[in-house]
Amino acid sequence: MSDKPITHDIKERLGKYTRLLREIDNQYERLGRMEISMAAPPGPDMTGMPRGSGTPTDRTGMMVLRKMELEEQIKERLAEEREERAALEAMIRQVENPDERAVLRLRYFDRADWDGICAVLFSDRQDYLERIDSYQNRTYKAHGRALLRMAEILKETEAPAVKGSKRR
Repeated sequence: MSDKPITHDIKERLGKYTRLLREIDNQYERLGRMEISMAAPPGPDMTGMPRGSGTPTDRTGMMVLRKMELEEQIKERLAEEREERAALEAMIRQVENPDERAVLRLRYFDRADWDGICAVLFSDRQDYLERIDSYQNRTYKAHGRALLRMAEILKETEAPAVKGSKRR
């Protein structure tokens, strides 16, 4: 028997998904910086010192090529993200409790923090501000139950593939 907790695999998968979202964010930031750099070409050289070989169009062409490569990388990552989001959403839809589904979507798709998730779920309650710690704990517990259910769903979806591979 494995020493890993039952939720290990689903946590790994959700963590990988959020790292992919972060990678996409970083690439967009990089693209934005690249576009700013391209829009502001270097000024004239007033020092009288010789410049390196090549013309400004070489630099511009190189920057355009890098930008196109980065845009292609972003497209590939976005396709990966859409595919994984669809797979995760299919599993989330199988979670019966709507609060547990909400916690998963808010935490992993929207990347909300715990305070924000708690507010979405419970801020309409009259005693929310007085009992915020209690509601925070309820949020954590809903997340834990949701992870357990997602782990079960993941195991169920992977089980047929394992059984099918033994028949060969």
